Amino acid sequence: MPIDKESVSADLLCDAGVAHLDNAGAALMPRCVLETQIDHLRLEAAVGGYEAERLRSAQLDAVYDSVARLLNCRRDEVAIVENATVGWMMAFYAIPFEPGDRILTAEAEYASNYLAYLQIARDRGMVVETVPSTADGELCTESLGKMINERVKLISITHVPTNGGLVNPVEEIGAIARANDILYLVDACQSAGQISLDVDAIQCDFLSATGRKWLRGPRGVGFLYVSNRILDSLHPPMIDLF
Repeated sequence: MPIDKESVSADLLCDAGVAHLDNAGAALMPRCVLETQIDHLRLEAAVGGYEAERLRSAQLDAVYDSVARLLNCRRDEVAIVENATVGWMMAFYAIPFEPGDRILTAEAEYASNYLAYLQIARDRGMVVETVPSTADGELCTESLGKMINERVKLISITHVPTNGGLVNPVEEIGAIARANDILYLVDACQSAGQISLDVDAIQCDFLSATGRKWLRGPRGVGFLYVSNRILDSLHPPMIDLF
C-alpha cells in the first residue's frame, strides 16, 4: 500500500522540510505516540502510578495482541521488555549451554551479541563460529548446511545489521535450523517495521526487537517472542512475578 507522505508529515512535530535519516537509531514519533505518553504521565501525576496502570490496563494489555499480530504468533509467546537488548539477552542466557556446544552466527553479526557469545563460550567451554558470507555479504546458507553437526546448539543471526542494506536470509536459515532441531535466535531490531516478520515462516524459536526504530514507538519499549515449542527447555537467568 502506498504511503500518504502528506499525512505522515502532518503527524510529525518537526519543522516542514526536515529529512530525518536516523530511523535506524530512533525514528520520529507520530503525534499520537507523543500525546499518549504525555496523557499517561498526567494521569500518573493525578492518581499515582499503580492506579494509572489499573485504569489503562486494557490498553497496556492490548500491546501483547498487537505484537502477536505483527509476528503472527500467540500473545502468550510475547514478552514486553525495556528494549531489544534486554529481550535478546533474556532469550540467549536462558539457553542451557553445555561444554563443547557450538554457536553459529553471521560475519555481519551485531557486536553486542557477539560479546555475549564470547562471554558464555569462555565461561562454559563452548565454541563460537562464523558462517562464511556470499559475495553480496549475507550469510551463505550452503556453507551453514555444511557446518551442521550434533554439537550445534544455537544458530543466532541479526536479520538486518546496523549499517548498510544487508538482509540475511532468515527463512532459509530457519529451515536448516528446524530440520536439524537446532535452536534459532533472530535479532530483528532493524527489520521490525521495515520488513514483514512471520515467525512461522522464519521458523525461529526466539525473536527480539525494539519499538523506537521503524515501528516509531517510544523509547524504553522492546519485545521478545519465544516459541511455546521450546519454553519448557529454557532456564531464565532471572525470575520474578511475571
